[in-house]
Amino acid sequence: MLPKENSKDTPWIISEGCPVRLDLSNVCQGSLSEMVTEYRISDLTRYMLNPNPTTLEEKVVGCKVFYRRPSRGPFRRFLKKMTGTGRPSNGEDRDFIEEIVSPAKTGVPVFRDSGLNDHFNRIRELLRPYDPVQKRLSSLDREKIEDIKALCEDIGRNRYQLNLQGAIQDKINFVSRSLSTKTKVVANRAYLLNGLFEMRGLNFKTYNGRNSYRLIKFIQDGQVRYCVLSGSYQVEYWVTDVVLINYMHILEQCIRSDQRLREALTNCMNGQALPLKLFFARQIGQEYSLKHLPLMYRQLLSGRTVGQDEWEAIAEALNRFQSVISFNYVPLYGSGRHRLCTNISVMHDLRALTPLKGQIPEVYSEINKKASVSEAGTLYLLDSMMGYQNV
Repeated sequence: MLPKENSKDTPWIISEGCPVRLDLSNVCQGSLSEMVTEYRISDLTRYMLNPNPTTLEEKVVGCKVFYRRPSRGPFRRFLKKMTGTGRPSNGEDRDFIEEIVSPAKTGVPVFRDSGLNDHFNRIRELLRPYDPVQKRLSSLDREKIEDIKALCEDIGRNRYQLNLQGAIQDKINFVSRSLSTKTKVVANRAYLLNGLFEMRGLNFKTYNGRNSYRLIKFIQDGQVRYCVLSGSYQVEYWVTDVVLINYMHILEQCIRSDQRLREALTNCMNGQALPLKLFFARQIGQEYSLKHLPLMYRQLLSGRTVGQDEWEAIAEALNRFQSVISFNYVPLYGSGRHRLCTNISVMHDLRALTPLKGQIPEVYSEINKKASVSEAGTLYLLDSMMGYQNV
C-alpha cells in the first residue's frame, strides 16, 4: 500500500508486494509463473532503478594533457618487452602527462539581477586572456599531444576525468570555454557501483508523491525477474541487479523511521537543498561498544542492572546485521547553507537481537515495537546522525 499522507512532496520508495494475475505473453517468452507480485514505486525509485544513461552537470576545473612518447628503436622496443618496463599499471606515465588546473574558486555569477550577471560575465571575458591557465592552453603544441581529457570537480571537491570528442584543437577549445563553468556530463546510469547512487540526474523539483509506477516480479524458467511496466503494461526497463530491489525496501523502511532523512529528501523536493549521492553499506565505520552505544539503547538500559556479559552481548549484537544509508546533499538555506551535509541512517535487523531475547526480554520487546517488516527483513532505526563539511 502507498503512504497514507500521499501528498505531492511526500518522499516514499516502494509499496508492499501484492499478488496479481497478469498475462505476460507480451512481456517475455518462456516458462512463466501464473502469479505475479506487483509493487508500486515512486518517481524517485523509478529513477534509481533505471539502467539508462542520465545527464549531470559538473564543473570543469582544468584538464590533463597526454603527450606523445618519443619513438623507440627496434632494440629499445625489444628490451622494453623483455624487461616489462613501460607505463605504470594504471596506464598513466607521469613523465608524459601535464595537469592544468585553474586556481579560481568563483564560477559563473548567479545573482538574481540578470543585468548584473551579464556585467560580470563581460568582465570575465575581458580578463580571460590574462588567466595563466588560458595562456597555457593557448601555448600548447598540438603536434606533441596525444590526447586531452577534461578534469571535472563536484561540490565535494572530488575530481574525475572526462573523455572528450573531436580533434586536439576541439578539445583545447572545449576546456578553454568551459573552465570554471558547469558542463553537461552523461553518466551510464543512476546506480554507479557497490551501493552508490548518483542522485543529481533526477530533477527533484518535478517529484510528485502522488505518482506511482508498476514494478512486477515473476518467475521465468526458474529465475526471479523484475521489470518496470508502463501504463499500458509494456516493459519500460528490466531490473537485472536484484540487489537494487533489496536496497529499495531498506530505503523505504529508513524513510519511514528516520525523520532527518525524510526532511532532507523533502528539502530537495522543495528546492531548499541539492541532492548529491546516496550510498548503501553493510556496516557503519565505527563499531558500537560499551562506551559508545546508540541513544535508544542508552535510554532503554538507563536504571537497569546489566552485567558485564550482557553489555558485551549487546555491543556484539548491535554490530551485526546492519544496513547503513548515507545521503549527501547541500542545503541552500539556513545555518548549513552551501555546506556538504551527510545524513547517516543505521537500520538494524531484529534477528541480531535473538540471543538477547532471554537475557533482557523487556528491551527486546520495546525494540520489537519499533521494527517494521518488509522483504528486506524486520528492521528498526538503530541510529541517525548528521554532519557538515565546508565545500
